[in-house]
Amino acid sequence: MEYQNLGRRARGILEYAKTITWYDYLFNEAKKLKELKITNEYQFYKFMYSNSIYSPEAKLFKKYKFGLSTPQKSWKESTEELIPSATDIIEHPIWNIENLEFNSDKVISEMHNLTLGIREHVICEGVYSPQPVSYSILKKISAFHDLDAIYAIYLLYQWGLIINNHQLCNCCAETLEKNLEKFLLNISYLHRSHIFLFDIIFNKIKKMNYKELTIAEVTNINWRKLRGTDWKSNIRMHSYISEYNLSRNSIISKKLKNKEIFITHQDSVTLTAKFSTVSNGEITFNYNDFFPTHNILHIPSNKNDKHD
Repeated sequence: MEYQNLGRRARGILEYAKTITWYDYLFNEAKKLKELKITNEYQFYKFMYSNSIYSPEAKLFKKYKFGLSTPQKSWKESTEELIPSATDIIEHPIWNIENLEFNSDKVISEMHNLTLGIREHVICEGVYSPQPVSYSILKKISAFHDLDAIYAIYLLYQWGLIINNHQLCNCCAETLEKNLEKFLLNISYLHRSHIFLFDIIFNKIKKMNYKELTIAEVTNINWRKLRGTDWKSNIRMHSYISEYNLSRNSIISKKLKNKEIFITHQDSVTLTAKFSTVSNGEITFNYNDFFPTHNILHIPSNKNDKHD
């Protein structure tokens, strides 16, 4: 007899992303513990299970690596004892934006929960509306190297929508757009999960301008195209490789189906060389095979290539 799980909702993209981020944060921090000398995943898993009620045979951490399962309270507690602040990563409110509708009460509440260094640029204690915001303030917020920086700018964008301040929305959208590389460079635990997080954020964020006072022009920000045309070589190549490695998992590949890969000819040659495989003595060089569920779009050149 088959039983249907009628009460369980489908896992959203950010459910995968938050666990991937948590896993990468734990792995990165564990490698910093010099006395442990962790250099590979086996040593990392052994360390994680050392403080757990679970057996390594459960292979839970292999699922967590790709976000295929969400760790329960006991896992979060045991890993927190080994790596402090890991729980802050997986329970960060940014992972809730996929299906969350913001109203003024929610935005203000979330602003008051930001870390102090960022919060003081956004809202004063006990006040129900944000402080005046300028490009210079947004620049200061984006200089912080954590999820709160991205989330604070996203909250200010949502506030702009609520009060119909499209100038504020545009400033926030442009700040996120211009700082994606810096976020990836400075927030190491986003090196894989940014693929999902950026997809969701820029599905919700638009730039809006008006012509002749009445005609609205809405512009979508395509971070995937920016990756191909504007990002510096080392950062965009790491992003391509992260997306490739994620898409090798059969479940994750379905989540990335029909996503666009904007890529120059030179980058495709470079990645093909990295990903080439040898079978029966023959080397396979077909870049499209590495992203079979994606849409590959070739672009002329990257404006930063001459500077790399």
